[in-house]
Amino acid sequence: MVANAFSQKLSSAGLDVHTDNLGNVIGRIPGSASNASVMLAAHLDEVGLVVQYIEESGFLRFDTNGMVDVRVLPGTAVVVDASTGPRNGIVGVKPSHLVTEEDRKRTLCAADLWIDVGADDRAQVLELGIQIGDPIAYRPNFFAATNGYLFSKSLDNRIGLAILLDVMRRAQSIKFPFDLYLVGTVQEEIGGRGAKVAAEAISPTIAIVVDTVSATDAAARPPQATAEIGKGPVIRTLDFRDSNQGTVYSKKLRTFLMSVASEHSLPHQLDIFRTWTDASTIHVTGGGVAMQGLFVPRRYSHSPTELAHIQDIQVTADLIWEFLRAITLETLADLARRF
Repeated sequence: MVANAFSQKLSSAGLDVHTDNLGNVIGRIPGSASNASVMLAAHLDEVGLVVQYIEESGFLRFDTNGMVDVRVLPGTAVVVDASTGPRNGIVGVKPSHLVTEEDRKRTLCAADLWIDVGADDRAQVLELGIQIGDPIAYRPNFFAATNGYLFSKSLDNRIGLAILLDVMRRAQSIKFPFDLYLVGTVQEEIGGRGAKVAAEAISPTIAIVVDTVSATDAAARPPQATAEIGKGPVIRTLDFRDSNQGTVYSKKLRTFLMSVASEHSLPHQLDIFRTWTDASTIHVTGGGVAMQGLFVPRRYSHSPTELAHIQDIQVTADLIWEFLRAITLETLADLARRF
């Protein structure tokens, strides 16, 4: 659904659009030179759940798909993507009236939870078109506060896609000296797989990933989280996970982005973070791709409701636009070289 909507937006604006065999949506705005290109990537996928087993009672057991903290799940409204259409449900948990002292001592895990779709038994679940392996998403719940704060599931990474579409709209009025690729990638949440396939096909001169980052809140304070809501996008130096999956970002690109931000009085932040993004697979394709990431701060990451601020989103779009306008073929060739 998200991929189709993104593809339609690109097509409606007159872009050359195709969807590859993995599901990446790739839109191209041709430039005046055919030997240089810039890739902007934002992922289409979101964290969620997947049907693991259907009990005779009609309850669904599930596993997580992506980095989901099961502590946020009890009582969450969800949608099962069944073969007959979306089916609403709720994540069930043992009610507090029945919780024992022994229960309270144990760490909550996925095995303690289930999904109730309002079926009397397994046969009714199957009649609803629900099967093992069906994906499960948080139910849509977007709302906006009057002071610019946005609340919704999957702001990671609907925000990035919205920014790419904003850049596309502005790009209708200009001819860049390079091809501009706007890419909605798949399977970022489970390892940046789609981005690797897309980058290998495009072979960009440089690339920028647009995503989100966990911001400070009542519990997450520096140095655990350093990005602040309302202070603009994060321009990253380094990210990594315990598996050593991650990215050492281009210092040249970072410096250039910071100079553009300063020139246009666009607020921005710097960080390193324990995570991975699509950059981790893009930058090691071909002969290596000069890579930078722009990350919009958001709170309550991967939970049923995330929070961000419209100002940070707009500034990120403005920074990318001014960055693209500042690039010449000579600049692009220099930015592509690591040293």
